[in-house]
Amino acid sequence: MKIIEVSDTDLVEIEGNRHRTFQAISTPLTADVILNDIQSYRRQRVIVICNTVSQSQGLFRDLIQLNQTENLNITLLHSRFLPEHRAQKEAEIQANFSENWQNDGQCYLLIATQVIEAGLNITCEVMHTELAPINSLLQRAGRCARFKGERGEVYVYWQIKINPKLEELVGAKHSGDESLLITNNLSAGMLRPEDSEILPTESTPEKKSFLPYNKELCQNTWQVLQSHSQSELADQNVGFKLEQDWINQVHLAADLLENDKRKNDQAEFERKFNDAIFKGNREWADDLIRFVDNRNLFVWNESTIIDFDDSLQIDPKTLLPFSVPLTTLSKVWQEIHNLGYETDWIFKRIEYPEKKGAETYALPSYPRIHSYNELQSSFQLLVNPRYVYYDEEVGLQLGVKITGNRFVSPNKPRKMAVSEYQYQMDTYVAHLGCMWQCWRNPFATKVLKNGLWVDIKYLSVRDELLKVGGRFIQQKIFPNATSDDTAALFEYLVMLAIFTHDLGKLQQKWQTVMRGWQSVAYRDFQGKSPRSFLLAHTDYNPGEQAQKDALLAYEKQHKRPNHAVESAFLAQPILQQYLVPLLREYFLATPEQVFGVAYTILLAAGRHHSAWAKGWGMNDVNQIKEIVLHPGANSVIAASWRTLMRFLPDSLPLSAGTPIFSQSRYQVREIDFNKFSTTEIDYLHLYSLVVRALRLCDMRSVQI
Repeated sequence: MKIIEVSDTDLVEIEGNRHRTFQAISTPLTADVILNDIQSYRRQRVIVICNTVSQSQGLFRDLIQLNQTENLNITLLHSRFLPEHRAQKEAEIQANFSENWQNDGQCYLLIATQVIEAGLNITCEVMHTELAPINSLLQRAGRCARFKGERGEVYVYWQIKINPKLEELVGAKHSGDESLLITNNLSAGMLRPEDSEILPTESTPEKKSFLPYNKELCQNTWQVLQSHSQSELADQNVGFKLEQDWINQVHLAADLLENDKRKNDQAEFERKFNDAIFKGNREWADDLIRFVDNRNLFVWNESTIIDFDDSLQIDPKTLLPFSVPLTTLSKVWQEIHNLGYETDWIFKRIEYPEKKGAETYALPSYPRIHSYNELQSSFQLLVNPRYVYYDEEVGLQLGVKITGNRFVSPNKPRKMAVSEYQYQMDTYVAHLGCMWQCWRNPFATKVLKNGLWVDIKYLSVRDELLKVGGRFIQQKIFPNATSDDTAALFEYLVMLAIFTHDLGKLQQKWQTVMRGWQSVAYRDFQGKSPRSFLLAHTDYNPGEQAQKDALLAYEKQHKRPNHAVESAFLAQPILQQYLVPLLREYFLATPEQVFGVAYTILLAAGRHHSAWAKGWGMNDVNQIKEIVLHPGANSVIAASWRTLMRFLPDSLPLSAGTPIFSQSRYQVREIDFNKFSTTEIDYLHLYSLVVRALRLCDMRSVQI
């Protein structure tokens, strides 16, 4: 890892004459405080950030009740809005809080949660935010005085206080049991910050809960901010260096502790990382990434479902869910138990029957949830609409004391139809030529979207990836090479990936099966005659049902052979002859570097259809036994090589001649696609760039 130092000159340019101050406020943040500040200082753009959805909803309602003027435009944004409403809000926020906003006589006030910490390029004059760890606070503060020349004030509050009449909305009165339940869920890693319900806001600093954040980090942040607020620097701009100092004061000890823990668990971590990144093991991927324990929530308003009529014919797969954390649902569940008397059902589990025999589709059943354990183990839930309120201003509210407004989960929007590609017969040589054309040249074409042909223009893949690929090789693999040489090497690697990725299609059996289908397409569907060509693609129009049915029937009788791992296997002697000498003699590569670079091409060829293909083990070898090439294989690879090489830059000393297969039959051997380890991550990145270029060229080539 390389630490990059930012010079004072660069900082001046980056910070752009902004001026942003911070102040720690011990008194609670209330709607009155916000409104008084707006009126006293004639604010025009104000952002308030709460740690939880329910806090933001309560503060929003307080401000709506206090607002007696039409000059205050209040917007609420959090994660529990339907997608279309959230998108509308974000568009309006982006317009109203943009750089160079204009004073139209109104004050625009945004109440939000952490959802604005990333993705929205907005600014404000003053920000009121609830206490959070300093790294989160600085992320929030980036939305105050964001642009050059702006001045802004950030006020950090120990707590937020809601109008007592709305306290039940924010869960301000919890029992001890529920507090334990929520704390236990947090320690298990189940929370997304803004969705967790915090404990009482009416508390002393000693009793205050900081969920969903770490208590010690919040307390340390508060001490840093209080010290700053009481110093003579309080009115001065807080720039990058002071922010960096704050982060070190608050997070350094915890980061070092985490680093020590990581070192102690290094072997286990590397094993999981290797399995997740290199082998596609989703179990470890979920374990390594922050786990968010949310449930999909659906609301139906039909009286039959309220009366527990399981015959209701509604499929939740067609409806939009709300993703709600288990902690929020646990709070509602605890509220039910705290009532002390029996009430109507609150949650039902959505259960899909196991498919048996010829069954292909069955509607779910909806058994009632009777215990917390059942709630915890259910991932799709139906909630009684009597306890759900939703509107476009406040979003989703859920609770025993909520009065429902007959909201129902809307249908999922119909996905934009993406047309299936209509393939046309491509000879092997022509296909590679078209791919190389996509690499080198931009082109315009028409694509079918939603039944309509639309014009589209593609840049050349070379323009998209050559610079970044060459720069990556220079920085990470061959630092002593020139930028021109590493760019030329990256282009050569892409060419080799294109050249080798379909070698498996030169098998006799692949050509027999696909040329057989092309004869059917020629005879029955006005396709081209295959004649004696070796093919890469056949004619196929997925929009013609008769042709789809015919292909399905044909493939039942003539299984299409695999070709990707076969391509990687056949590529090995070609790379040994046409890549390895260049790496050794011109780039002075070590054996490890030679292996790493060459292996990226094998991976690109072998995984261009499946990112987690493993290669061949002994069982595969025993089953496949040998690859038999078509008699015309050497002829087409020679023609393809000449086509591709003609347009390569001549700056590298490439091997002369054209590749040929030395045999017509190859006894297969084991080939392992999982040889990269965590110490070779740079080569995995190089593979990602090469295979990205390969897939873009392959995808676009059928549209020329």
